[in-house]
Amino acid sequence: MAALVIAALATVVLLQAGFAGAAENRAAADYGDALSRAESRLASFGPLTPIQPEQLAGDDGGGFFWSVNITKLQTEGPLSLYDIALTESFGGRRLTLDTSRLAPTR
Repeated sequence: MAALVIAALATVVLLQAGFAGAAENRAAADYGDALSRAESRLASFGPLTPIQPEQLAGDDGGGFFWSVNITKLQTEGPLSLYDIALTESFGGRRLTLDTSRLAPTR
């Protein structure tokens, strides 16, 4: 009888450890996906999307949402330095990438 109780407890502990590991793997995968999405969207500012002071947001699909805040930091002649902060939100979590870009003054 004691052996059965010990075996049952061991099974419960192993199941809990397995579920905790699966949840951690899912969170890590979500962060990786969010980072990939954020890097891709951030790379588009400049070559594909003009850089100018603005706030934008949108749905990235799959439970991911993005927002970007662009502010002008400094202007020197025809060029301006812009701060770009891009946030990817997912499952109650957020990942933010922040960079500076030089672009024509708008």
